[in-house]
This record gives sequence, C-alpha cells and structure tokens, in this order.
Amino acid sequence: MYREFYNLEEKPFNLTPSPKFLYLGENHKEALALLTYGVVERKGFILLTGEVGTGKTTMVHALLGNLDESVRCIFLSNPLLSQQDFIDYLAFSAFKQKAHFKSKTAFLLEFESYLKENLRRHRNVILIIDEAHKLSFELLEEIRLLSNMELADEKLINIFLIGQPELNKKLSEPRCRPLLQRISSRYHIHPLDLEDTRKYIENRLRVAGKKKGDEIFSGNAVKAVYQLSGGYPRMINILADNALLLGYAKGIRKINARIIRQCFDDLRLDDTDSESAGEAGIPAGEREARGPRRLRLWRWPLAALAVMGGVLLMVARIHYEGAVTPPRHPVPADSPARARALEKKMAVLAMKERALAEKEAALARKEKTLKEAEA
Repeated sequence: MYREFYNLEEKPFNLTPSPKFLYLGENHKEALALLTYGVVERKGFILLTGEVGTGKTTMVHALLGNLDESVRCIFLSNPLLSQQDFIDYLAFSAFKQKAHFKSKTAFLLEFESYLKENLRRHRNVILIIDEAHKLSFELLEEIRLLSNMELADEKLINIFLIGQPELNKKLSEPRCRPLLQRISSRYHIHPLDLEDTRKYIENRLRVAGKKKGDEIFSGNAVKAVYQLSGGYPRMINILADNALLLGYAKGIRKINARIIRQCFDDLRLDDTDSESAGEAGIPAGEREARGPRRLRLWRWPLAALAVMGGVLLMVARIHYEGAVTPPRHPVPADSPARARALEKKMAVLAMKERALAEKEAALARKEKTLKEAEA
C-alpha cells in the first residue's frame, strides 16, 4: 500500500525472515561465526542465547543457507514434544520415513548406525533446536544421551541449543549438570546499537528498492526507532513498518521522530499489567493514579479516493481510540520484566500484523477494481 508512495519495490520490514534482507551487526557476525565454526570443527554442544526479538532465528536461517551438501541438518523449531514424539521426529528426519521402534534402545542403536554411516561418508550431522528454553528436563536428558554418541576422537553429532536467557537458568539446575559440562561454546546475542540500527534500516530499505539519494527515515527518526525498540530487530521492523504506513496515510515523504513516537504509542499494550513494557518497576500506586490506558487500535481504512483524469492512490485516514499519552523510553534491555512484557507484546503485534495485511490486501483489491472501472 505504501510501496509506490515511497518508490519501493516491496515491503522492507516484514517480520518473516528473508535471507536477502539479512543484515549482521558486529554481535550477530560473531554469533554466526561461532555457529559456522561449530559445524566445520564438529564442536559438539553449542549454546546460543538472546532475548525475544534479537535475531536468534535469523541467525539459524543464515547458517542453514550457508551449509554445503555434506551437512545433514535436523532442525526442530518447536521443542514442546513428549519423549516419544521427540524420538519419532528424529527418526523421521534421519530416515525420511515414519519408523516404529520396539524400544528406545532400538532407536538409539539405529540412530547411532545412521550417524556412523554419515561420518564414513564425510558428512556432518547437526541437530538444531530453536526455542530451546522450552525444552522439558526429560527432553534435555534425551539430548544428553544423544551427545554420548561419539568415537574416541570424533563427535558423531553436533547439537546447537538456541533459546532465551531462561535456558541458562534451566541448564544450571543440578539435574542438568552433566549436560552443561558438555557445552563447548556459548554466545549471547545483544540488541543492535544505534549505528547498527541505522545500517539495519538502511539495508532493508535498499534491498526493498530505495533509490539512491532518497532519505525515507530522518536521522532523528532512526534515533527514535533505536530508543523505543531497544535495538531489537523485531521491534525495529514493527515500528518502521507502521511508520511507513502512517507516513503514507499522512502524505509525509520523510519519516520523522514524531511519526515514530506516534506509532510506538499506538502499539503499546494496556498498562494495567504490572509487567507492561515502559512501566515495569513503577510502583503500583503510581500506575493506578495514572489510570489504565487502552490499546489504541488502528482502524483501517475509513476513507477515501480521488479521481481526476486518472485514478489516484487510495489514502487511508487513521483514527485513534483513547487519550494519547506521551511515549516513554523502554526500561533497560537487560530487565527481565521488560523481556516478559516484550514477549507478550510480540504476540499481540503478530495478530495485528496479520489483520493489517488482510486489510491492506482488501484495499489493494478496491484500488484495482476502481482503476479497471475508470479504464
């Protein structure tokens, strides 16, 4: 909807990971280098952690895109499985067909044979588990048993655990000590700094078709994005995408800091939750005195269209519900309360993104119909 207005070929800030939009800050380059090194050198267990929205899954997709044909990857994105489901998943991934084993021992023997055959053929097998902080202690023990499959001087399988910082706490439990001792390397992904945030935004705009010399986000707008997103790539995408949509609706060619703050204010959750982003740590009495704020939803679209010698673009006029309150900077990125609030916010924003996409598609269809009628 805003692509033509900003002379872009596609939307630059989609939440779905896309290799062509990949931008690696210094911290992310180090993380990817560690993962790549772990594959090449068969380092066994590697642990990668980061808060919600720091780009962990993006790192995994970047790694998978760089692997050669000698690597066999088993990727598990949802570890909320029973022990039997986990074994079934490994069996299907390895043998490419649904296999039934009479016992876990029978599976382990067959799986070890599979790993040895790959080693003989100079193939490297890696198991990547995303969202690993959700692993049950029972599955963590199963994973430890898999890591026992090794020769005297060679690892048969490399295991990468990717998750939020809670994974460190879980692994520090006494029952996980044998597993913790097997981790050969670990790395924590931090949010982007201001300069990397600027480069991140500019890279995505360039890949999306931004013309040389065009300045779509002002310097102050980039600073506002950094301050309000905390440098988290996912939040940067959400803020920047909504800013382009609001700028389009208002006819603003260059996004400024005011537009960014207005979008941030619209996207905030109901602050009656004591752990809401931006008010974590504020005494309950003070929050009550301020009164609850409703989530101000975008209403898409209310109007309208103009035709003069040809069909002009439809412009959505945006209205807001509830009183507007001044935006506040988020609490520090290392705050557990902010991390939890951010995770809740992500879920709500994901639903809003889908709703906006549907409304945008409907608006595009209306534009097409009107253009055909004029023709």
